[in-house]
Amino acid sequence: MKGELRSLLLPELRLFNEAIKGILSSPLSGKLGIAVSGGSDSLALLLLGAVSDFPVEAVTVDHGMRPEAAEEARFVAQICQQIGVPHQILTTKIEANGEGMQAAARIRRYALMAEWAKEKNVGALMTAHHADDQAETFLMRAARGSGLNGLAAIRPDVVITAEGQKLRLLRPLLGFTRSALAEIVKKAGFTFVSDPSNDNPHYDRTHFRRLLKASPWINRQHIAEAARYCQQSEEAIEWITAKEAAARIRKKGEVLYLDPTELPIEILRRLVLRAMETITGNTALRGSALSRFIRSLQQGKKVMLADVIGQGGEYWRFYRAPPRKKAVL
Repeated sequence: MKGELRSLLLPELRLFNEAIKGILSSPLSGKLGIAVSGGSDSLALLLLGAVSDFPVEAVTVDHGMRPEAAEEARFVAQICQQIGVPHQILTTKIEANGEGMQAAARIRRYALMAEWAKEKNVGALMTAHHADDQAETFLMRAARGSGLNGLAAIRPDVVITAEGQKLRLLRPLLGFTRSALAEIVKKAGFTFVSDPSNDNPHYDRTHFRRLLKASPWINRQHIAEAARYCQQSEEAIEWITAKEAAARIRKKGEVLYLDPTELPIEILRRLVLRAMETITGNTALRGSALSRFIRSLQQGKKVMLADVIGQGGEYWRFYRAPPRKKAVL
């Protein structure tokens, strides 16, 4: 079966193998995992992974959120058996409502797969994010006014944390379109399932998906390429920031000192963020509040943000604000 599949998918397989080798930012230890839901995207990933240059195992998570999910997981298991790929179904229950349900399911799914990866000696898990997903994410974040980091969108090689579990993710299909992946599945003689949530107008992504579908003149791969340029630019700026941080940030006792002299605003913003994160451990500081904080420091003012007090001047000082006194009733 694998020999026949390899012959059928040889052109796509060459691109797939090259993509994996090209996106690995550090050496891979162990096998490659494949996250498979039964949709066309993940089935294409499974088929390519099965005949790739790498040892693979597959995993499917049944959240119990839809009555069809258990049957879809068994459907994936049957295909894995046909093509000779070890496969495991992980089951869980999600308790949340509305928009929170999807977010809770995503976190739980990745946490379960991280545990599975550790048990199976899987060094990285491949997911089926593709060029259309990348274009949708890029446009969604642009519409929200995201900066460079946000516009970098879906990273090809990234480590995430879910419920305290770390998991390395690889996205080797970012150069493939959704339609090309569906063709791979059909070409191999398989069918796939459809997730109705992909067309649910409750989710923002659905509207951007419809926008792209109604705008064939928008080249998804060009947008994906723009996201890749943003990723590269983000990496370059972070490299510069790390060098400037080593030269300009000093700690004396409980106070951090920063030399802000003649810095571009983006580097300055990142250095302030690093200083604050060092003090509080909070990595979620972004947006207009941080911009106002920096403007106050540039004016020489003393100001507080997220439990950090900053004092402007020749050298900016940062230290943790004293605990707030509880009101006496």
